[in-house]
Amino acid sequence: MTTPADEHGYDPIALAVATEKVVIAGNRRKYANLARPLRFYGGTSSATEVGCNLRCKFCFSDRPVRKPGTTGKFYTPQQVFDALDASAKKHGHKLISASASEGTLGRQHLYELLELVDQSDYVYVLETNGTTLGHDPEFAPQLARFKNLHVRVSIKGTNPDEYARLTGAIPSSYALPYRALRHLIDAGVSCNACLSLSFSTESGLAEAKLRLAEVHPGLLISLEEEYITLFPKVAKRLREAGLKPTAVRHRGRIVRLDTPPLSSEKPS
Repeated sequence: MTTPADEHGYDPIALAVATEKVVIAGNRRKYANLARPLRFYGGTSSATEVGCNLRCKFCFSDRPVRKPGTTGKFYTPQQVFDALDASAKKHGHKLISASASEGTLGRQHLYELLELVDQSDYVYVLETNGTTLGHDPEFAPQLARFKNLHVRVSIKGTNPDEYARLTGAIPSSYALPYRALRHLIDAGVSCNACLSLSFSTESGLAEAKLRLAEVHPGLLISLEEEYITLFPKVAKRLREAGLKPTAVRHRGRIVRLDTPPLSSEKPS
């Protein structure tokens, strides 16, 4: 994408290209952990990817995002699938995924992994911030050939200014996840949107919902609301950035921060 001259911040598309040079080697990708059971979506087995093209100040993922060069090991799609398959069978999961970084980096690796998933009975949940999918209109049609795929597009904040404060990226790139959803829907790929709302206002949420409805009204039905957990490193990073959340997830529920201070939690 072209960065307007008056914008400040990094270009997430340029950062995606730079990050791929560190975490992708042929059809192999770096992972910090090949498979672990998670509670999300009613239970899923998930690998921990290394490498992201956003630098969200509220992100729980530390080394996989901020130190990809010294984190994790390279694995083939077959190695990743075998580990996810073993975990899913052990825990009775029907969903498998990869998380903690950006799922669309390394397309060859992703496509080969999805080919393996298509030979199974699992559904793969592709976790993405939507920037690369929004930037390249040919990406979503390539994903449309995989039948056991669902794409979850996580939108960081409810407007360009909020997004820029939370991620440090140029404000104009806030449009990319919305374009990603349009590309996915047009290509017939199963998808839904998720809004990060810990720093948002009611009016901001209404604004984002209107924007989603313009893409497709059905996105409001499947919309997820996402709130941060104040892990110690997250709380420290937010203090340093001068960011104060208005609502967080604490012990399985959403808490407004006009209540007494929360004790810090440790990542699971």
